[in-house]
Amino acid sequence: MLPAPGIPPLLRFTLLLLLLLARPLPAADPWQAALNLDYNTAATEFERRLADDPDNLRLTNARASSLLVQQPRTAANLETARGLLESVLARATAGEREQRALALYLLARLDHEHVAPPRLEAARSRYEQLRREHSGHPLADQAAVHLALLLIFQLPGGTPEQAVAAVTALLAECTSPAARRELHHLLAHIHWRVLRDAAAALPHYLAGRAIGFETPYRNSELDLTIAGLAAGLGRHELASRHYLAFVEANPRDARAPTARRLAARP
Repeated sequence: MLPAPGIPPLLRFTLLLLLLLARPLPAADPWQAALNLDYNTAATEFERRLADDPDNLRLTNARASSLLVQQPRTAANLETARGLLESVLARATAGEREQRALALYLLARLDHEHVAPPRLEAARSRYEQLRREHSGHPLADQAAVHLALLLIFQLPGGTPEQAVAAVTALLAECTSPAARRELHHLLAHIHWRVLRDAAAALPHYLAGRAIGFETPYRNSELDLTIAGLAAGLGRHELASRHYLAFVEANPRDARAPTARRLAARP
């Protein structure tokens, strides 16, 4: 009696493939997908999870934020995101402060950056609401930076002097080092690039440099800016320190020899 023939390799592979396809694949982790910049996967999975748990405000905010970056970006997605965020504001209790603050921030960002043309007054109103209702929250400080950008570059009307006063007031209320750094940088920009007042700009550049940027090259570029302004104001020791700081951080930069030479000037 002949032995039964074995399963041919090709058929064995086909059967294995069918078994794998029949077994449901594990759901993707939407939080990890978002961290990996796989926003479409995150959006799909957040939608599924929210359908299973519609009262979860954290998932509602997550679903809305994923819609802001899902590709292709559509007006329908943005309006769905708006509706979700508004629902968080309507449902959040006093104990859900974090989710309410996040919803306000995302609504402001939606109107500021995600719709065309931007709804600048609506964004301003939401930023101000966030700062008013959640003073001291990190997102409130971040909202201050966006408000400053609106006041300086986007909202019509107002003078540079008024912008300086408004941004100075925002700076006085901020505690986050990153927000304070950006506001100092914006004030320096107005004083130097708009009002051409190097003496007023320099303290803000110095304050921002003392906090420091996360990206090293920005610190180095700021060292050159400070050095140039300080030299023009006759503060040669200060200029030398920042020229040398640039050289130390960027010894192979084409500008390093010039910076070293300028640092040596009396």
